[in-house]
Amino acid sequence: MNQPLFRTSPETLGQAINILQQIRSLSVPILSDDFRVALLAEAKTYPLRAARDTVGSGANRVYQDMVLQDKLKEDGKFAELVVEFQKLFDEAIKGRNLFSSPVVFNDVMLQKYEPGSAGITPHRDRMDYRHIICLFVLDGYGRFYISDDRKKLNQIEIANVPGDVLLMPGPGFIGLEERPFHYLENITEERWVFGLRHDESKLNK
Repeated sequence: MNQPLFRTSPETLGQAINILQQIRSLSVPILSDDFRVALLAEAKTYPLRAARDTVGSGANRVYQDMVLQDKLKEDGKFAELVVEFQKLFDEAIKGRNLFSSPVVFNDVMLQKYEPGSAGITPHRDRMDYRHIICLFVLDGYGRFYISDDRKKLNQIEIANVPGDVLLMPGPGFIGLEERPFHYLENITEERWVFGLRHDESKLNK
C-alpha cells in the first residue's frame, strides 16, 4: 500500500490560504516524513551552483549565501511533489474566487544553506511570481521572517520545521498586489528548501 505524500487535507490547506487574507505568511505541516526523507535524498544527488552574492543595487541590494539548482528530474520525487501538490491545492481552493487567474505551479528552485550561512537579506519576490509562494522546508534550521521593509521594520518570525510549507501571498491573490518582504538568518544546521511558484513570464512565452 502506498504511503500518503501529504499529512494535510485540502480543507486544512484551504483554511491556511484563507488566513493569508489577513496575514502575510504562515507555515503549514504538509509533507509526510517518508516523503520528506525521499525528497531530501533526491536533493542530495543534484549538483548545486552558488547563487550570486548580491542582487540589485543601491538601497535595493539583496545579499544571499546559498547554493541552488532549478533543473530537476522530470520523473523524480520533486516532479511528483509538483503534480500532487497542484492537485491538493486545486482541491483546497475549489469553488472559490481567490486568484486573478488559474494558479499553475511552473517554477521550481532547490536551495541549500550551510550552517553559519548569512542566509538572505530582506527582499521581495519579483512581480512575475504571482498568486502564492510555497517554500517547502526539507531539512535543517533557520529563522524565517517577514517585515514591512528592507530595514526589518515590524519583523515577525514565522516558525517552521522540516516538513512544513511556508506560504506567502503574491500579486493576484484576492485582488491584492502584496509582495511581503522576507528574509532568512541564524542558520545553525544544513538547511534545504524547495520553492514552488507560479511564474507568469513562463506562461507568456
